[in-house]
Amino acid sequence: MGKIVTIKNNKGGVGKSTLSKNIAHGLALLENKVALITSDAQNDSLILLGKWFEDDKGLKHHIQTGEDVKIKIRENLDYLPVETDIFGNNLKKKIKAAFDKFKEEYDYIIVDCAPVFNVLNDVILEITDEIIVPIKLDKLSTAGIMRLINKAEGEKITLVVPNLVRNTRLNKKYYEDLNSFFSDTGVVLADPIPESVVEETLSEKGKTIFETGAKKAQPLQEIYGNIIGGIINE
Repeated sequence: MGKIVTIKNNKGGVGKSTLSKNIAHGLALLENKVALITSDAQNDSLILLGKWFEDDKGLKHHIQTGEDVKIKIRENLDYLPVETDIFGNNLKKKIKAAFDKFKEEYDYIIVDCAPVFNVLNDVILEITDEIIVPIKLDKLSTAGIMRLINKAEGEKITLVVPNLVRNTRLNKKYYEDLNSFFSDTGVVLADPIPESVVEETLSEKGKTIFETGAKKAQPLQEIYGNIIGGIINE
């Protein structure tokens, strides 16, 4: 039975789609069958993987009709596009049933969760097995994740990933504060992922962090490898 892993933060601009595409591809490279799904009709994850969605048949259409809408992205990696953010309450049971079938077909379902409140997101958060939260190392993000851990939703958070990190005194301080805070929570704080020209260039080319032999990419590949290892061994 497959595992649903949701990448979520209610704030935009923290690198959810980049994190999602790299995790999904990394899992696929390890011979896992992986589906990458978004809850955002912009389908940013797909664009970052070098493809576009220009159809009117996406996840909602699949849920309503059962018709196959997946897009093959890489070996062992499919993408399930979303054509609309609007899902009625009447579709909740059908969304759950669709994800049950995905769990039979795939080893991992990675969800790039949009920072919006809608029925699709509500159902995904209800059925997800774990939540990974990318954050920036700043005052508001640090305070926000500490509050979130203490809420009901925080029970599913397994990993917090500091992303787009700069080598500054403040970023180091916030990382140390979070490391201390999480020490007794059971939540893992990942090694910080730095801002990277390599990652930016790869995204422009529609590639993942694992599709380059550049020496500067090796530290990022190691960080992502550790994140993926944690998902597999959870």
